[in-house]
Amino acid sequence: MLESMRNQAQSWLAKLILGGIALSFVLWGIGDYFLGGRIEPIAEIDGKPIGENEFYQAYERQLNSYRAMLGPQFNKDMIASLGIKDSTLQTIINRRLMLSIADELHMTAPETVILASVQSNPSFRSTTGFDAQRYRILTRNMGFASPQDYENELRLNLMVDSLQKAMMDSAHVSDAEVRDRFNSEYQQRELAAIIVDPDSLTDQVKVSEDDARAWYASHRDNYRSPLRVEINAVDINPDDLAKDLSVDEANIQAAYEERKSTLNEPEERKAEHVLIRVKSDASDEARAAARKKIEAAQARIKAGESFAKVAKDVSDDVTAENGGDLGWFKQGVMVPEFDRAAFAMQKGEVSDIIETQFGYHLVHLTDIKQAKVKSLAEFHDQIRDELLQTMAREEAYKLSQDLDDALGMEDSLSAAAESLNMKVQHIKPVSQSEAIAEPLLSDPQIRSKAFSTLPGQAVDIEETGDGHFIALEVINRIEPDVLPFAQVAAQALDDAKKSALRDKARQIAEDIRQHAGTASLDLLVQKYGQAKYISKPVRKNGAGDNAGWLTPDILNRAFVSVAGDWLDASFDVPQGIAVVRVEKVIDAADDEFAKQKDSIREEARKAKGAVRFARWMASVRDQHEIITHPGALARY
Repeated sequence: MLESMRNQAQSWLAKLILGGIALSFVLWGIGDYFLGGRIEPIAEIDGKPIGENEFYQAYERQLNSYRAMLGPQFNKDMIASLGIKDSTLQTIINRRLMLSIADELHMTAPETVILASVQSNPSFRSTTGFDAQRYRILTRNMGFASPQDYENELRLNLMVDSLQKAMMDSAHVSDAEVRDRFNSEYQQRELAAIIVDPDSLTDQVKVSEDDARAWYASHRDNYRSPLRVEINAVDINPDDLAKDLSVDEANIQAAYEERKSTLNEPEERKAEHVLIRVKSDASDEARAAARKKIEAAQARIKAGESFAKVAKDVSDDVTAENGGDLGWFKQGVMVPEFDRAAFAMQKGEVSDIIETQFGYHLVHLTDIKQAKVKSLAEFHDQIRDELLQTMAREEAYKLSQDLDDALGMEDSLSAAAESLNMKVQHIKPVSQSEAIAEPLLSDPQIRSKAFSTLPGQAVDIEETGDGHFIALEVINRIEPDVLPFAQVAAQALDDAKKSALRDKARQIAEDIRQHAGTASLDLLVQKYGQAKYISKPVRKNGAGDNAGWLTPDILNRAFVSVAGDWLDASFDVPQGIAVVRVEKVIDAADDEFAKQKDSIREEARKAKGAVRFARWMASVRDQHEIITHPGALARY
């Protein structure tokens, strides 16, 4: 199968050459004829253009980020409402200006910083560390032609980030600002509420079929069929490819020799210890007292007392209740002083007093597991399978590149796949809920792509978390449509009744609020026959009580009211309609301020720094001539 696909891929060479000739004709011939030799830029900064290619790449990355976050709900209307085109352009403009300033300041991002940033990025790492193949694939999926292009972009971004950080870090926050922010965040309220439960009013509300029809007529968009998509897909599955691959025994032997040190089981030791803690900034007197305490423990052990009993009596470690038992550990796990002593002892020995960053220790070595060296035979199948998996993933990536090239030459996924002897799978129209059961759409990222793509759009090849490469082509998109009343009559009747019950509950809640000043909370509860709720002390952000009725709207209004006040509105909450009173105001405690002031200062500094940076950025822009071309932007 692999050989057939590979042979078919070679036949594209001639087509690519011809395609290159045709493309050059378009770019240098017909293109100039129709466009007059000039394509209008998206924007200009001091006469220097921001071209379509630069904007397109940044815009596509933004769209892909939103697609990943929002999934199928991300659509054209949302793109417009979020202003993504304009925000992308403004980001490019700001970045250009900041790079110009960075250049004037002779700022650079050293190669060591670039390398560290790449290799520490979790996206580019596998279970064994930095994964070069994954790095190549992901940077390509980001829209970069090569890892070098990604690193060049990263270098510029690091310079911009450094400049922005320097500006933001220059913000100063006064003690008074920290205190005000603390008071706002840590002051608490106790709230009381009467919540009218719509379900308690069922016998007071009647809804007819005519009411249901009227509800349906005014809420038709609530009764739409789900969006469905019909798809052609190609799944390049490494597991399938692995069946056609084999690994030479010599390669297995070489891999074993290379990994022998990690495959074998190193020596392990088991110990128990006594720890008398000493703080790093402890006084000489405190250190002397701790030393005296560990020496007394040492004397008890030398006198014949059980090490575990002494540890239980005097150790300051959490292991004391278990007699100081540390369990099994490998060399290099413990702090250096402890590690050296433990791995120099014989089984059953008790160490002399050891000093570490934590204090003074005594160590009792209770057992030793010798290192185990396993033969190639024991690891043979595991290594073979790992090598096969690596080869299959590499082959899957190569085939994805072949398919990508073919897609550039053919007018459909089916035609491109046929040219490479690849199987096309057809998925009949499915909704999002139905798509979960489809194996090819089980990955959330692939499913999101399927429901955010329109027929006729370019086919992208996506890599899944388990190494598949999947190409999706949406061939039909069945948009939601309003279902006839007869099909949803029962649901419309139920929805109409729920709405009527909630309206009745809101009417009663408003009546309670109108009488709130003339009767006590308990009397109102009795009169209206509804439930009373009392909160725990709660902060404005909801910390302290996670009760569902304490909505952000209620908390925001409660924290601008004083004790004894009824809030000036009724509120929709999960339990019904709430009427709320502030029972008590609890000022933030000074001891809490001492704990939180540093973190609050940092939060305030970041917020103030962001404002300072925005003002600075505005002043920089004012010094340059910036022209945008809405017509060019509208092409996207």
